[in-house]
Amino acid sequence: MFQIEGKNYMTIKEVARRLGVHPGTVRNWRSDGVEPIEGVKLGASVLYRQEDVEELAKGRGK
Repeated sequence: MFQIEGKNYMTIKEVARRLGVHPGTVRNWRSDGVEPIEGVKLGASVLYRQEDVEELAKGRGK
């Protein structure tokens, strides 16, 4: 987990583990707009706000 400007961000692997899906699924959601999850580019990586991930997890019953 990373902290940027006081907010916690998760890697794609952390997001996938938290939601119980494969990292490729998270990538597809972001690119296809299937699930409301936005990534933030940091160099070659994409990070996801922890609060957004938790909101999504709550909606998925995780």
